[in-house]
Amino acid sequence: MPAPAPQRYRSEGRRKGVPPDVLANALASISRIRDTDPRIEPVLTLRHLAFLTDVPYRYLRQVVARSAATGYRTFRLKKRVPGRSRMRTISVPPPSLKEVQRWIVENVIQHVAPHEASYAFHPGSSPYLAAEEHCECSFLLKVDVQDFFHSIGEGSVAAVFEAIGFQKLISFEMARLVTRPIPSSKPAPDPAARWVAIPYYNYPHEGVLPQGAPTSPMLANLVMRHADQRLANLATRMGMRYTRYADDLAFSAPHGSAIALADMRRCRTQVLRILNEYGFSPNLRKTVIRGPGSRRIVLGMLVDGDRPRLAREFKDNLRLHLHYLTAPSHGPAAHAMARKTGVSSMYHHVRGLISWAQCVDPEYAADALALFRTANWPLVQPRWSGASDDD
Repeated sequence: MPAPAPQRYRSEGRRKGVPPDVLANALASISRIRDTDPRIEPVLTLRHLAFLTDVPYRYLRQVVARSAATGYRTFRLKKRVPGRSRMRTISVPPPSLKEVQRWIVENVIQHVAPHEASYAFHPGSSPYLAAEEHCECSFLLKVDVQDFFHSIGEGSVAAVFEAIGFQKLISFEMARLVTRPIPSSKPAPDPAARWVAIPYYNYPHEGVLPQGAPTSPMLANLVMRHADQRLANLATRMGMRYTRYADDLAFSAPHGSAIALADMRRCRTQVLRILNEYGFSPNLRKTVIRGPGSRRIVLGMLVDGDRPRLAREFKDNLRLHLHYLTAPSHGPAAHAMARKTGVSSMYHHVRGLISWAQCVDPEYAADALALFRTANWPLVQPRWSGASDDD
């Protein structure tokens, strides 16, 4: 529901006895938000947000104050890394909080564009398009950010809302609604001094973006806008191309350019310094430079030719799945059991691989899909992201 015209808003406020300075501040905030994008829904106070979302104000205030258990469902997934393993914490918000977060996505942050170097978490984004930017490169620098979402604190998120035009207090409150403290959260920067007028909001640890909340991906993009701009400027100065897909950064030197290995190393040093300045910790083990004679892969796709191609490892993995799924001596049930998963999960996993291949190499994917359909799938009902299995 769009905000009323300023004249009507001022008139209704006067009739209700709202002080003139309060009206002026509200109208100024609405104007700033509209200047960012007229589709953004202005939110003036936490009580106003409760009204817009139909979620109790008391509940929202408790979430902001961290005074009650918010009911996040947290679990850990193992992410395999060559040579070691690590756990990724997934935090799914409870229904009421998720409803508020979805409202913020649909009415606020989806209308704010990320930096043009970002290729994830917004309409029209695609890993294929990100990889395409680096095709026919002579050198490639890849940088991975560790614990990307958990590196973004509530202060950075509040700054995003303030930049959109929201007043400082509601920016802080919305930042609290989309973040949560975790055991590794950093101490809050002197909360008593920052919110001395609201001691109820004081909390010893700063919240971070939870991986699993609907707001986290887009907010991470918006928090990264300044860093993206500096990294893009660096790439331009050095004659390179830069893209970011979530926590995967790529810099490449076009084929035929005069850029040498020493230039790529200087670029790497500056990229790591910029990321550290913004509070991000690069994964040095996964920060690599690939040059002539080596395989240049971006987001799982080979980019040494004129278009992205499926990597050999991907094709080998899919070929192995299809072999066991269609072999008379194995089949879906035996293959799923060997992989310690269910038949339905196996069905959708392999179908997902084929769908991804379709985006990169349609002819290869068509052959794979034809073979996939010959497997004897017992009692599996296709449920494929709104599309039929014939798509």
